[in-house]
Amino acid sequence: MSSTTEASALCDCCGSDRLEAIYRPEDSERGLTVHLCRHCGLVQSLPRVDRVPRRETRVSSGADWGNVRYGKGFRAAAAIDRLARRLADIARPAILDVGASRGAFIEALRTLGLDARVTAVEPDMRVLGDYARDETIETICERIEDVDLPSEAFDLVHSCHTLEHLRSPAATLRDHWRVLKPGGLLYVDVPNLAFLASPNVVEEWFIDKHLYHFSNDTLGALLRATGFRAVSLPDPRDTENIALLAVKATKEEAADANDPVARSALRLVARYKERLGANREALKTVAHRLEAMAGDGLVIWGAGRLFDALVRYGGFDASRCAALVDRHLPAYVGERHGVAVLHPRDLPRLGARTVVAMSRTFAGEIEREAKELVPDIKVVSFAWLMAEQAAAPLAAAQGGR
Repeated sequence: MSSTTEASALCDCCGSDRLEAIYRPEDSERGLTVHLCRHCGLVQSLPRVDRVPRRETRVSSGADWGNVRYGKGFRAAAAIDRLARRLADIARPAILDVGASRGAFIEALRTLGLDARVTAVEPDMRVLGDYARDETIETICERIEDVDLPSEAFDLVHSCHTLEHLRSPAATLRDHWRVLKPGGLLYVDVPNLAFLASPNVVEEWFIDKHLYHFSNDTLGALLRATGFRAVSLPDPRDTENIALLAVKATKEEAADANDPVARSALRLVARYKERLGANREALKTVAHRLEAMAGDGLVIWGAGRLFDALVRYGGFDASRCAALVDRHLPAYVGERHGVAVLHPRDLPRLGARTVVAMSRTFAGEIEREAKELVPDIKVVSFAWLMAEQAAAPLAAAQGGR
């Protein structure tokens, strides 16, 4: 793709104008194109149209996914695990929760029994949780970029899956540095660019809601450039998220040019494009296989992005499954592709003999819960189905030798 980009666009991390267009997401309603900074390796989407009219909830495998606003609930426990000991050492800690959403982190904080002073910033009034009615919590219904907070007022800034949405993460991080007390903590959690290497990716990862796409290296460089020093490393096993704990440094540190990081990101996106096309083609065979299993009382557990991709790209006839269940989505959407979304507790009455776990992260959990509800049920995972398709051409080639 061309190396031209929007007029005067500069990398948000290093300020370079060496932004190269490397990928165009399919069906982007914002018209975004993914760019790579050839100087520092930060992957970012342009144009930076971060303020748009609120959209309806869309459970989609395409670039238009969004506004379900339940993903942060999966990340609160990991944050508390890392922060509990450090917060226990601070007398009445002052905590800023950026993008508080439905309040999952605040609820998790309460389990620690701390005498904490919490300020919650959440611009979407539709998702405010009970914390908004708690007089002990200051709730600010504004975008973080529009909030004027006092300097050196907080012991901790918690930012979960927020930086990637902003027009300038660097500007917001510099303001986080300002509002933190000397030695204050910053906990950052963002989607991980490493997910592009997932062997069975079928959904569009570069969604319209995200303007920045971080790797361990580029997030670390951005934190250093805005005055932070990492005190804990990301979990190397987690290719979906990057969670870092950093401390306010005594002075801002400059990020170094890192050409190897840029080359690595370019290879990662190129391989992602190839894998995405191949896996979406493989979904057609997976769909045929599942339709053939429909006579066994087929239930699909997981109504999110993978299920949408199965229908959208695999051509799966959703009416062939006996039911669609999901632990979280029934609270936000009533149906997907014409099939009602039920709660897993309904599984025993459905007469299901086979469950397909349409999840990567929670496949094991789904299998355990399904067998508790229906002990003799058969459970197959999305990962296994996709691996079967990947193995088929190899087996055919080896058989022909």
